[in-house]
Amino acid sequence: DVLSKLANQQYILINLLLSPVLALFMAYFVRYYNTIGVENPIYTFYNNYNVPVYFFMSVVVALFIGLIVSAEEIFRDRKILKRERYLHLSKSSYLVSKIFVLFTLSAIQTLTFILVGNLIIEIPLTEMRYWLVLFSCSCFANMLGLNISSAFDSAVTIYILIPILIIPQLLLSGVVISFDKFNPKVGTPSGIPVLGEIMASRWAFEALMVTQFKDNPFEAQFYELDKQRALSEYKRVYYLPALESKLAYCLSHRNKWRDANDEKMTSSLTLLKSELENELKVVGREQFPEVDRLAIGKFDSIIYVKTSAFIGSLKNYYKQQVTAAMVEKEKFVAQLTSTPEAMESFNELKMASQNKAVSDMVENANDPTRIVEWDGELIQKIYPIYFDDHRPHNRLDFTGNFFIPTKHFLGRIYPTIYFNIAMIWFMIIILYVTLYYEVLKKLVHALETRRKYRAKDKNN
Repeated sequence: DVLSKLANQQYILINLLLSPVLALFMAYFVRYYNTIGVENPIYTFYNNYNVPVYFFMSVVVALFIGLIVSAEEIFRDRKILKRERYLHLSKSSYLVSKIFVLFTLSAIQTLTFILVGNLIIEIPLTEMRYWLVLFSCSCFANMLGLNISSAFDSAVTIYILIPILIIPQLLLSGVVISFDKFNPKVGTPSGIPVLGEIMASRWAFEALMVTQFKDNPFEAQFYELDKQRALSEYKRVYYLPALESKLAYCLSHRNKWRDANDEKMTSSLTLLKSELENELKVVGREQFPEVDRLAIGKFDSIIYVKTSAFIGSLKNYYKQQVTAAMVEKEKFVAQLTSTPEAMESFNELKMASQNKAVSDMVENANDPTRIVEWDGELIQKIYPIYFDDHRPHNRLDFTGNFFIPTKHFLGRIYPTIYFNIAMIWFMIIILYVTLYYEVLKKLVHALETRRKYRAKDKNN
């Protein structure tokens, strides 16, 4: 018993020390600053290109540690569980106590990881929502580990499964392979593949990135103005020209205006109608009451002229919106930098709070694809971090592109960080149910029994 208690204390101590050691190792190597051709190189959070890597690896570490601390817990207690089952003791009490201990350990591990890693990277420690994301991720891994611990009869098998369970979390997180670059059979240009939606790493990484960009003290001052400028620029430069292209196609194929069997003409007019109806929600339906005539059998030269004029007026409207946002931001910046001291404080806040690599990623600035047509809609690919045009197919539809700042669900709009954390905890609850009813264990045993019977039949 003494040796067992000593070994258990050492096990807990190693687990508690593992997180800060990994944080120190990882953060030290990703603390990037340019030293080439610079006499006195200075580290700034703004210029650290590895911050997205740090966020992603933080999620991976949370998953990995959560798995290794829980993967053998139920396996080690098999004799105790057998006795408790014989005595008809409460199974839920055992699981809840086990989960409570693991979640407490995960809370401490992720907290020490955040304290050490964020200190080195120079992320303000006041932003503790990062801890909540990683803690949720680690709890998900705890529950996943308990499920495999309950299902398998060999410690070797359990530890072999850990990297196998981590690999999908890496591959389907949207970081290693962009969701837009997935095999078309499993992914679409609109939204995230179903396999990606069930990965805790995807929800956690998106929450960290969106929060870092949108809610940092520097960008929080300008977010609404930047959003107005970015979305208006997208509409004027990419969206409306795409509609003009569809309209030009319709004009050049007059002989198909009344051909209900022509799929391309029908789809072009349908897209024009649906997209312009969406624009009329902003500017007022009275601006283009003829929108209903964008259909086979109703479209003619007069409607073409009026549609073209309306799109032209939308271009002017969004141009004014861009100008207004830029002028307002310039005035605001001028107020914040009115003195040399204020200018210095402004620059210091920018260097300490905002990160260029994160901004480029959440704005999708380096992807040449700005807009795509998919399933009768024009899908915005540039500036996902400013996206607000939710078009759910039903009240339960929360799908959307990666890095959007809000999610639609049950007729309401939720900030991405809280919605994503809620999704991770929803998956945790599902894993608890599968653990309680031993779903994975029963599935494994059923497959093993089937394999044995097949082998027996072959021998006979």
